[in-house]
Amino acid sequence: GDLGYAGNGTETAWCDFVKERVGTVHPFELIAGNHDDGTADGNILEYRKCLPDKLSITGDYGLEYYFDYQDLTRIILISPDINNYGFDYENGTEHYDWLSARIDEARTADIPWVVVGMHKNCISPGIKTCEIGAELFNLLVEKKVDLILQGHEHGYMRSKQLAFSNSCLEIVINSTDRDCVVDEGTDFAKNVGALLLISGAGGYTLREINLDDPEIGYFDAWNGSNVGNTYGFAKISIQKNRLTSEFIPVKGSFTDEFSITR
Repeated sequence: GDLGYAGNGTETAWCDFVKERVGTVHPFELIAGNHDDGTADGNILEYRKCLPDKLSITGDYGLEYYFDYQDLTRIILISPDINNYGFDYENGTEHYDWLSARIDEARTADIPWVVVGMHKNCISPGIKTCEIGAELFNLLVEKKVDLILQGHEHGYMRSKQLAFSNSCLEIVINSTDRDCVVDEGTDFAKNVGALLLISGAGGYTLREINLDDPEIGYFDAWNGSNVGNTYGFAKISIQKNRLTSEFIPVKGSFTDEFSITR
């Protein structure tokens, strides 16, 4: 999301910028951010015209859809709290039920990995609050989604592995409940809990990490203007029995990596 945030120009100019670097065939799949809602910097409906779907997705491309990657991964992309085009994912809503069903389908089909991505955040040691809604985030933790992908924050933050139990019934916002943390470090086991990866250090000005944030206890790694001060991106590699991720620095020296083993 936030495709035209840095003032690259019109939607067509951004699409040309992408295609000049990856070609016209590469599946550069889109999901809306708050700067793509048609009110200021760009409109997701225009971006998806010039960077159309290349993977035969199911759903509403750029807003709410999924695709299965080589029978290895179900990737579900949603757009909570996006003005004009986003959806409500509170418990009991149509979109909450749609998301829950798509996750369950993947599990039933024995697709090894489930990844859910969106632009906005919930828990974070940055400046953002829970804009997507706690019920949506708790659904993903309850379902033990292997990897939750987000942007929005201008930095990089990786959580510990989170799950519910008799001593942790939900993730409470603006606090850290250690009973909700089932593992930490860099090596994780699948089906134990959910991991959150916020990767927003790709180019726009980094923001500070709030080292006093009450949610920082949920996180293992962070990089912002005051800690790490590194621009880069997350590279995720998936095999049948292993998912690995590494932060690739482009400007600066911060690095991070982790793996989940099936």
